[in-house]
Amino acid sequence: MAVVTLHWQKCITHSLWCQLDARLLSDARLGDRSVDMRGVYIIWTGLKDITVLKVGSGTIKEQLAAHLSDPEIYVYRPTRLYATWASTSAIHSPEDTQERIEQGIVQFLNTIFKPKLREQLPDVAPIIVNLPHWKKPVPPL
Repeated sequence: MAVVTLHWQKCITHSLWCQLDARLLSDARLGDRSVDMRGVYIIWTGLKDITVLKVGSGTIKEQLAAHLSDPEIYVYRPTRLYATWASTSAIHSPEDTQERIEQGIVQFLNTIFKPKLREQLPDVAPIIVNLPHWKKPVPPL
């Protein structure tokens, strides 16, 4: 299966990973990296020792806003939380809806990162995508 290329977003200031906070959702630091799109996202803590907390999909701004007040995410707030997201609008499949494509990507990302918080997904085939360019090596499937 071919790898689907996603464009993982960073904040425009020094091209750094975005901190998950209220300022992020105000679009002030995002330039053209709109969080109003549909797609997939990753929330994590740590820059050297990365711990992925959540992988999800949907309308990015709505999902990230909900996670800001989520008690399960809030537990990790003493450390900095980061988020990145990628649009899935350019991915087309005649046999799958946009939602099933996103679920397939989330399935793949869950397998790779093993996030602390997971939602039950329908039984969908994983869709392999490129990963954010973190310093941490990524384990094989």
